[in-house]
Amino acid sequence: MIKLVIKWILFAFVIMGTCYLPGISVDGFPYAMLVALLLTIASIFIKPILKIVTFPANLLSFGLFNFVINFAILYAVSIFVPQYHLENYLSAFIASVLIALAYSIIKKV
Repeated sequence: MIKLVIKWILFAFVIMGTCYLPGISVDGFPYAMLVALLLTIASIFIKPILKIVTFPANLLSFGLFNFVINFAILYAVSIFVPQYHLENYLSAFIASVLIALAYSIIKKV
């Protein structure tokens, strides 16, 4: 249980770290923890469904469509948490790539 909480806090720090990109901001660490929680829930429940639905596009793009799925999930979470602001699409796309990399590293630990 303590390992899960540590991973959650590390993931919230990653969310706070993406705020250094221009156009991304979060109002505080508790909201970063909320975003981390919602991103984890979306990655567990919604992302597999999206991967199945978008399998043909993912196959044709040699897996690069996964970046679009990650971006869509991040943008949806920013809609549900108004304290997490994504102002431009390029920064949000870069943040989704960084968050996906960090999430895969944190998940392995």
